[in-house]
Amino acid sequence: MDRRVDATPPGNMNRPPDDEVDATGQSYDAAPDEVSHGVSASVGLTWLATVMWVSVIAGEHIPGLGVLRSASCFALLLLSVYWWRFRRWHVSLLMMLIVGTVGLVGGASAWREVVVIDGPCSGTATVRTDPTWVGHGVGVVVQLHGKRYRVIAHGAPGAHLANRLAGEQVAVKGTCAKTSGPYSRYDRITHVVGRMTVQSVSEEFSEGSIAVRAANRMRVALREGVALMPYSLQSLFAGLVIGDDRDQSREMVNQFRASGLSHLCAVSGQNVAYLLAALSPLLRRLRRNSRFIAVLFILAWFVLLTRAEPSVLRAAVMAGLVAVNAASGTSMNARTILASTVIMLLLIDPMLAWSVGFALSVGATAGLAWLSARLGNIIGRHGMLASTLAAQVGTMPVSLFIFGYVPVVSLVANPLALWVAGMVMMVGLPLALLASLITPLVPLVSWAMTVPVAWVAGVARFCSEVSPHGLFNVGLWLCVAGGICHRWRRTVA
Repeated sequence: MDRRVDATPPGNMNRPPDDEVDATGQSYDAAPDEVSHGVSASVGLTWLATVMWVSVIAGEHIPGLGVLRSASCFALLLLSVYWWRFRRWHVSLLMMLIVGTVGLVGGASAWREVVVIDGPCSGTATVRTDPTWVGHGVGVVVQLHGKRYRVIAHGAPGAHLANRLAGEQVAVKGTCAKTSGPYSRYDRITHVVGRMTVQSVSEEFSEGSIAVRAANRMRVALREGVALMPYSLQSLFAGLVIGDDRDQSREMVNQFRASGLSHLCAVSGQNVAYLLAALSPLLRRLRRNSRFIAVLFILAWFVLLTRAEPSVLRAAVMAGLVAVNAASGTSMNARTILASTVIMLLLIDPMLAWSVGFALSVGATAGLAWLSARLGNIIGRHGMLASTLAAQVGTMPVSLFIFGYVPVVSLVANPLALWVAGMVMMVGLPLALLASLITPLVPLVSWAMTVPVAWVAGVARFCSEVSPHGLFNVGLWLCVAGGICHRWRRTVA
């Protein structure tokens, strides 16, 4: 799902190299920018990332440019190397022009016409998403002959698909057609180009590569480790730990959204930070190069485990760049890392420019990187409140445009729930996996995790019930803004 945001960053980018593991778990405190010829590198890269994003979106309306993608990317690579070496002003201006061109070309290529099978189709298909129940059918995305198709299957084919997990392969037979209808645009954003009406699905299947098998078995083991937890809380536990929200009820989804806590059920920077923090005692025992390789391996593994959601891609790439900088002994702050990550990911997958989840994730992280320290100085010793407010400000444009609502009650809900959710994220995965291996521990782990997960669910439920709406919500936001302005005037006086 692409509806959630990040609220905790992957790390302070200015720690010494020997602290690279710990750095990934810290907050975005203010740090001096790298300065070249009096120009902030973070500001320059942020402008480049903005130009890239806007250009990609504009490229949708210029489909003919798609054929220039390879040439434009190669030109950008050469210019980037030259700019990184000499940092010339004229090169910076040329860089912005090239980045804009690459963005236009990338956006055009992302939306170019795709030829799909129109009629009977069959073959071995790779399951690309975990199955979900859609009414009385099973919804899933499969990849057949290099193209992705959305399937809603009923009866025996649906039963066979319901038991499959992402990455597994099955033989399918049905009728394919180009995607159309009200959800066709969303399908294209997620790289789905067609629909398939399935007639038969084989009972035999392939579990996929070793990495896919291991990831799927870990996801199954995670559920088995808390098997005695109430079902609704099991679904929330899976959402908190690995972002698996398939089994969450519509009521629970609405409660978390209305309370401003929906980001907790999306894997993101906070999950990456807690994962590396939990593994830091082991990682510290490794030499620097071995530790660097181990961190990159853990990040790649976590991306695979969490199905490469846009928010976790952003978080993993940022954390990977932190590790690269720490291993090389260079310093780069969070704002520079974020801008670099946006440029890299939009180069690789231009469709992320239209992803709501990616936009919310980047917005929240940008708010943390640019505003949390400043708001902390204004508000005082209320770090959680400052971070929450900074993330809300960063996501507010997207939230207002997409959802039309930004709940002010989130300023209360996040401080109440975030520290408990963080504990679940840090210890939930290892405890659940341990219980799945040692069955007698299942009741104990289930009970131990039920208490904090129930607290998070209770906070979401209570805050959603008292959350103001309409003009009352707007008025409270104006009061918050007025209070901050008053505190700011007192600090500068």
